Amino acid sequence: MGLLDALNTGARGLAVASAGINVTTQNVTGAGTEGYSRRSLRTSQLDPVNQRGLWIGQGATASSVARSADRLLGVRLVEATGAEGAATTLNDSLRVVESWFGTGATTGLAEALDGWFDALGQATADPSDPSLRRSVVTAAEGLATVVSRIATGLDESVSTFEEQLSSGIDEVNAMLAEVASLNAAIGKSGATTGPADLLDRRDQLIVELASRCGATAELRADGQAVVMVGGHAVVSGPEARSLVAATDDEGRVAVYVSVDDGELDVTSVLGGQMGGLVSARELAEGWIEDLDEFAYNFATAVNTQHALGYDTSGTAGGDLFLAPSATAGAAMAMAVDPDVADDADLLAFAGAATALAGDGDNLEAMLELEDDTSSFGGRTARAVLSGVVADVGSAVAGAEAEAEAESARLSDLETLRDSISGVDTDEEATHLLEYQAAYRAAARVVSAADELLRQLLAIGG
Repeated sequence: MGLLDALNTGARGLAVASAGINVTTQNVTGAGTEGYSRRSLRTSQLDPVNQRGLWIGQGATASSVARSADRLLGVRLVEATGAEGAATTLNDSLRVVESWFGTGATTGLAEALDGWFDALGQATADPSDPSLRRSVVTAAEGLATVVSRIATGLDESVSTFEEQLSSGIDEVNAMLAEVASLNAAIGKSGATTGPADLLDRRDQLIVELASRCGATAELRADGQAVVMVGGHAVVSGPEARSLVAATDDEGRVAVYVSVDDGELDVTSVLGGQMGGLVSARELAEGWIEDLDEFAYNFATAVNTQHALGYDTSGTAGGDLFLAPSATAGAAMAMAVDPDVADDADLLAFAGAATALAGDGDNLEAMLELEDDTSSFGGRTARAVLSGVVADVGSAVAGAEAEAEAESARLSDLETLRDSISGVDTDEEATHLLEYQAAYRAAARVVSAADELLRQLLAIGG
């Protein structure tokens, strides 16, 4: 092995050590960056050369910088992020919905209904007493107000969920386009492992997409990624599709994937925050329908019975509650008839037009509606409202439990990822010392070879 060979080998050693220092420095500075994967320098020995029958090595060279990452774990982390985003968003959204029903198990709806029947019961003591009649009107107004307030609040929540669903589309599309652009750059690199910084940035974007819309990914061995939403590819190589928010045939906000020949509705298969909003919207709409059905049936039953009686002037009773025109919207529109609200004498408590003022036959019949099941599908009015409140409580408790479970699952996977891809600064400090020592040793080889060459040149001169 000649001195020039030694000089070249030493120079290669300097290059390897220098690259190792650079990689270590990058690890230390990137340790606190979310989604950063630890880098490691891969080296390889050059082929030896035969010199006068001796196989002489030519030293090492830096072959690549590799990420410490597990593709299967990456896929699982993306899926878990989407599930956690959906569960957490659903839990947070239902907490808002729950607030419209009050803080207790029977606060609000059931209490207001009990108050209405209690007022009727108290009025039986003296149906002609103006104060008792006014109490009945006040209780009816309280019940109508509670039902209308809750239905209105639920409707506002649904509108808010739809606004949030639409508002995130542009950001999602921007991320999809960036993932496609990074795919293209990674593909052009020609390296099977890909540029580590680009891979980290792209994988972090995919995780964010999972959190937003429940995107899943196929991370290929060649460094390319296919991103899917609801099983439909939205990013493949350098190509990206867009999501579109539009109103569907039912007047609700829906999310579509743009394809060559039209659009695919993916609303029902969304995950992440968007999926959580869709689930919360569906639950809230279901409770609005329940309240609408109650309000329609209750107002109709009360009005029907009230019309069979007579007021203090002997006039046949009219509507006590505003007559609902249809089931849809009945809860929000529920209110006491303005004439009755202004004049409690219009309450038709009497059973006959010629009866005495203290006649309460029809009042007794109205009070029997408390136990009536014919108007509510085999249940009482109170059972219907208690059922709605119970459904809300059950949904909130279930969402909370699911959010905690998914959060714990995601935390476990993130801990596992940190153990594989995270940076240990103490370990990096050790690597830095090793590369520094290697650099100094290679520098001495270069210095010694250079000095010997100088001496040879001097002798030759």
